[in-house]
Amino acid sequence: MKIAIAHPAVFPVQGYGGTERAIWWLAKGLAERGHSVTLCGLPGSSNPFGALHVTDFSGDWFARLPKADVHHFFFTPPAEPNAPYLVTIEGNAKAGEVFYPNTVFVSANHAERHGGKYFAYNGIDLADYPLQPRDKPYWIFLAKASWRVKNVRGAIRIARKAGVPLDVVGGGIKGLPRFRGTRWRGMQGGLSKLAILQGARGLIFPVLWHEPFGIAVIEALALGAPVVATPFGSLPELVNKHVGVLAKSEAELIAGVRACAQIPQEVCRQWVEQRFTHHHMAAAYESLYQKVQSQKLHAAPLKIAHDQGSMIPYS
Repeated sequence: MKIAIAHPAVFPVQGYGGTERAIWWLAKGLAERGHSVTLCGLPGSSNPFGALHVTDFSGDWFARLPKADVHHFFFTPPAEPNAPYLVTIEGNAKAGEVFYPNTVFVSANHAERHGGKYFAYNGIDLADYPLQPRDKPYWIFLAKASWRVKNVRGAIRIARKAGVPLDVVGGGIKGLPRFRGTRWRGMQGGLSKLAILQGARGLIFPVLWHEPFGIAVIEALALGAPVVATPFGSLPELVNKHVGVLAKSEAELIAGVRACAQIPQEVCRQWVEQRFTHHHMAAAYESLYQKVQSQKLHAAPLKIAHDQGSMIPYS
């Protein structure tokens, strides 16, 4: 099958770029399954898995897309294609936003909240995450710290009360207190982020919104680090009782940090191996591509009734 994947970014991504890395892993997975994959990205991109179509995503770029059996967009294009296509939405939508019929999401909860039926989990390439012994005492917070919904303040409180040091990865923001035991690592990517993750005892992820997927969660688990998180959005799909703790109250999350100390690395790694690799993602999208070649996934556009990015309080 000839598949063209379009997103206005440079590939491979040099910084964090969760969506861009998911696209990269998908392209690799599809190529490994024997498909012809064209990446449509900004100037400066490369594609070791197939062809590259450089575009600046301005003017009539939509009309200049390469021919393919399926065009796959990771954003809503300016017009609905008149040939087989798929749109993946990675984030939470605003009230009143409208998606084309062939729009899919990245978890079952994500799809349900947006009125959709179809989803495909993101998956990571485990070759990028070699498992090593956890040899450091710290836990990590890994997210955009500037987003209130990611709740870095809550993560700091949980770590302090649980008596564990915390490395905050994801960019500092002004006005946050600096406590002994909290180390600000800033925005990290590539090998520097990997090194921090490999040494961590676990991930503290107390989000205050419905998380669409949470690549950071899968990254931590792949490296043998259990996850302590709030149970919002996709998180019950990503974290079970064998690899972490989900709780709504701060007291339960603090207790969860202590309880996770005995979870073996191999159990966390195996959970990802069984469900969340780039091979699983490629197989899921292959099935969706086959569907959209013969029919539309939804009979009508999806109109979002409520803001899906709202804050959720927890006790």
